[in-house]
Order: sequence, then structure tokens, then C-alpha cells
Amino acid sequence: MKLLKSTTSPFARLAHAMLIEAGATLQVELLNPWADPDALTRVNPARRVPTLILDDGTILTEAMLIARHAVTLSPADSHLRAEDPQQLSIAGLGFGMIEAAVYIMTGRKITSDDLAITEFDSHPVAKRRRRAMAEGLTQLEARADHLSRECLGLGELIVADAIQYIDFRFPRAEWRPAIPRLDGWLRDAMAHPSLRDTVPS
Repeated sequence: MKLLKSTTSPFARLAHAMLIEAGATLQVELLNPWADPDALTRVNPARRVPTLILDDGTILTEAMLIARHAVTLSPADSHLRAEDPQQLSIAGLGFGMIEAAVYIMTGRKITSDDLAITEFDSHPVAKRRRRAMAEGLTQLEARADHLSRECLGLGELIVADAIQYIDFRFPRAEWRPAIPRLDGWLRDAMAHPSLRDTVPS
């Protein structure tokens, strides 16, 4: 299998982390999806990462679908197969935060073609997305005890992905609430290769 990804994409990170947790044998190709590289455009008309090319040539796209496929690749007794509604609820909160953060970055790209220019952040829609991130972090902080330090499933991977992507794209943001319990959990969770080897950069 080959995974096409960008090191800055939280969606690609989620897919990669899930495949690592599943124990998949994987080749990774790094690229910039904004540059429309041939390796991506010829297999994914949406020109987005992650894109997973299976050994038989089947193309899988979209992070959550690749994450679902990762579960099918995992051993029968894998912790990835033990999801429950609590895990899915936590995963949903985290995924919403990721989407909100990416929405703002896309808005910056559309309005200025420069991710570092923050003019779009004052738009009412961007402010709404920022509230979604702040409120999501607050809710997840209250549920930090539900996150495992030993076995990282979909919920744990998405929460770690969301926190680190927000801190990567919005460093020292004044609207980010204090999340000491989540920060402590994340420090321990980073010992796992699925997170340690996929840090956004």
C-alpha cells in the first residue's frame, strides 16, 4: 500500500496514524496537494490527501474511510475493533475541531493565497469556527479520563490530532482554553509511534 499525504494535513495524519495502529505495511509519499502533483491528480480527482493506493490498485480517499479500512486490516483482537459510542462521541468532537481549523486555513488561502495572513480570521464565519474549536477543547478537557494512554483508538488519535493541529496552526492563540488534563494525557500518548512519527510539520 502507498499513502499519499502532506505532513501538515490533519486528515492525512489521522489516516496514517490509524494505519500504523493497525500494523499495516505501508509506503508513504509526501507531497503538496496545493501544487496538484501528478502522483495525486491522476488517482484522486478531488486532489486531496490522504489518498491510499491499495496493492491491487484500488484507491481509497477521505480520512474517515481510510481509518475504517485500517480497522479491517488490524488483527482480530486489535483494540481498534473495540470502539463504543463513548469513543465515537469523543472522536466526533475532535473531528469537528479539525474541520473548523482547516476551514479557517482554507479561508486564508482563498482570500490571500498565504496561510500566514490572518485577515480572514476576523470574518464572522471564521470566528464561529474558532468558537467551535475553543468549546470543543473545553468539552474534551472534561472527558479526558475517557482517553486511554495504553491503547490509542480512533477517539484518542483524533483528539491528539486536533490538539496538535490547532497548536501548529494557531500557536499561542489567546482563545485556546487551558487544557491541563488533555495536555498531560497527550504527553504520555506521544510515546506511541502512531503519534510520535506523524507530528505535523
